[in-house]
Amino acid sequence: MISGVTRDIGGTSETFRMASRAMMALEDHYGKGIAEVLSGLKEGFRIGDLIRIVSECACDGAGVDMDAAGEIVDALGIDGAGELMGEVAEAAFPEPKKGAAKNSKRAARSK
Repeated sequence: MISGVTRDIGGTSETFRMASRAMMALEDHYGKGIAEVLSGLKEGFRIGDLIRIVSECACDGAGVDMDAAGEIVDALGIDGAGELMGEVAEAAFPEPKKGAAKNSKRAARSK
């Protein structure tokens, strides 16, 4: 399962997850692949884009309507919501850990 990020919002614990449903909804909305959507946000975004992404990732990846997402963004602030969505994207697409990969069945094992 894709990792999520949990925040306290107005006294309620809310988990945000870029689940497959959320990724597909964002791809459909923007007409681009999810990698292209996310890289485009690094260059700059509109508030409506931030609210859209919060909307799709809220409620553990099940999503909420745009009004509820707007309330979440208002509660967190623009910077806080942007940082949160950055963490959510990193949780969905973690950097590979440096070091040795798992040994395949046919690879020689050192003793």
